[in-house]
Amino acid sequence: MFSKGKYFLFQSFLMLVSPLASFIVALRFYKNPISQVFMLIFAFYFGYHFYCGDDLIMHYRYMRIFFVNKTWKEIVSNPYALMAGKDYYHVLLKFLISRVSDSREFFCAVNCTLYSAMFLFFFNQFKIFYKNFLPVSCGILLLCVVFTVEFSWYQGVRFWIGVFYFAAFYLRFINTGKKRFLILSAGCVFFHYTLVNILLILIANWLLSKIWVWFRAILLGISFIVRSMNIDFMKWIIKNVPELDLGSRTVGYIHDDMQKGAAYAREHANVFYAYRLDLMLVFGILILMVFVNRRVKFNPKYLQIFFFALTIYTFVNFGYAEMILYARFFKIAILMFYTFLFITAYQNYDKIKGVSLIIMILAFVPMVYAILSSVIEMRAHLFEKDLWFGNFLSDWNGGFSSRHGKQYTD
Repeated sequence: MFSKGKYFLFQSFLMLVSPLASFIVALRFYKNPISQVFMLIFAFYFGYHFYCGDDLIMHYRYMRIFFVNKTWKEIVSNPYALMAGKDYYHVLLKFLISRVSDSREFFCAVNCTLYSAMFLFFFNQFKIFYKNFLPVSCGILLLCVVFTVEFSWYQGVRFWIGVFYFAAFYLRFINTGKKRFLILSAGCVFFHYTLVNILLILIANWLLSKIWVWFRAILLGISFIVRSMNIDFMKWIIKNVPELDLGSRTVGYIHDDMQKGAAYAREHANVFYAYRLDLMLVFGILILMVFVNRRVKFNPKYLQIFFFALTIYTFVNFGYAEMILYARFFKIAILMFYTFLFITAYQNYDKIKGVSLIIMILAFVPMVYAILSSVIEMRAHLFEKDLWFGNFLSDWNGGFSSRHGKQYTD
């Protein structure tokens, strides 16, 4: 391999000629810190050229209307500028971007870059494990962690960047035992106010650790009953605690309409996408059973991650009626679960070496499924020659621009 200086120059040239080729090389040498720099540069290029939709286009329009050519005082005094959420991350972000450019492509590129940077911050917490030799079975489990959250969720702007922020500091706390990192993880509410739930679940998980261990199983069983009965706790809150302002989603008629929409969406859901997380959960449980069968000794420090994932899953079962909340926090539970599986497999590889092939097969299925579901869902926007064969000097349209995102009008 080249020296760091030569590798940097090589990657710089490659990035100008073909960002895709640079990204592939960076993935191949992902352990090299320089590679991560070029991953972020590729993220900027990708965000600039990729489809702009979902929450991302909404946030962009808000920026154009309420932030461009406005002073900070005018922005913070305007309640409509805050309408995209109760947190202030999106306000500060839009203010800073609007000082530079009001271009839609630039707005998308910055968001994609920030999301990728926070994901890499989370991924780097695994460095103490992957910096040396990484067995194939462990590598596949690590990829399950990487692909649990679909790449396209950078277009949500707030929620998942907040999740990766929390998860990074939480893992750093687990790795080091230093409580200041746990305190820093609370900053996730700065990105999305609903992440206060993950902090409450963390506290609940700590309280449950002080109680009889089988109480968790009983609570989980009750949560399955609540889920099967589709009990809507939010409706009860609206009716009995009207002074509790949780946002427009809790306004009676809006909430009812959203619940009807959720019921319709679940009834007519595409099975290929709808059961993605359930499949990952099932295969994760099978891998855990293999560990138990091999009498793997679970590290108490990292066993905390498993119980945290279990507490999150119990919580989401209670919140099954709230489809958005359920989908988001179920995914966080899976992210934590596979984090635990990867670390356990790595630390106990000598014990599971004899069944490494079985673990590889069990982990390969959810990994491939997670990748394919994400790629197929975005296939109409991914398979475009401008995105993959353009570069920072030109694209297939003859200039540094792309038709991606131009299908929307302001």
